Amino acid sequence: MTEPTQETGPPPTSESGSDLARTALARAKASARSAPTKKAPVRRVQYGDDRDPQTVDKVMQGWLRDHGYESQVGSGSLIARWPEIVGDALADHVVPDSVRETENGRELWLRADSTAWATQVRLLLPQIDGRIRALLGPGVVDRIKVTGPAPPTRNPGPRRVPGRGPRDTYG
Repeated sequence: MTEPTQETGPPPTSESGSDLARTALARAKASARSAPTKKAPVRRVQYGDDRDPQTVDKVMQGWLRDHGYESQVGSGSLIARWPEIVGDALADHVVPDSVRETENGRELWLRADSTAWATQVRLLLPQIDGRIRALLGPGVVDRIKVTGPAPPTRNPGPRRVPGRGPRDTYG
């Protein structure tokens, strides 16, 4: 008998076709396990311009900024998030009345339940302004004004003559 050599390989055996297939499959699996795996690098093209897909948030922020609506959205967010900005206790007694555009910038007008609450809020204006800037960003409001309670309106009733009325009875 001859010994197997490197050049000739193992001596031929009488295996059936299915045994040969199993043996070849086992060799391929063993070869795959022992070979170091390399993943193909993922190539990402980054254009850095408008051709890239954008999130809805980024698209909306860009549109609002381009059309000049960013400050109005900030004002609406300020009014909607008022309890979060100042806390529930203060929000129960002081409410944002309006945000007005003036020549000095954007003014936030606050209305308090009483003059005592209006005074308290005036003392807290630096902290309130800091919270607004921290939560909503700079530029939402430039100044904050505080007013006391609104005086009651006089509603004379349903049977009222429109206009000034007759004035000749008062001398």
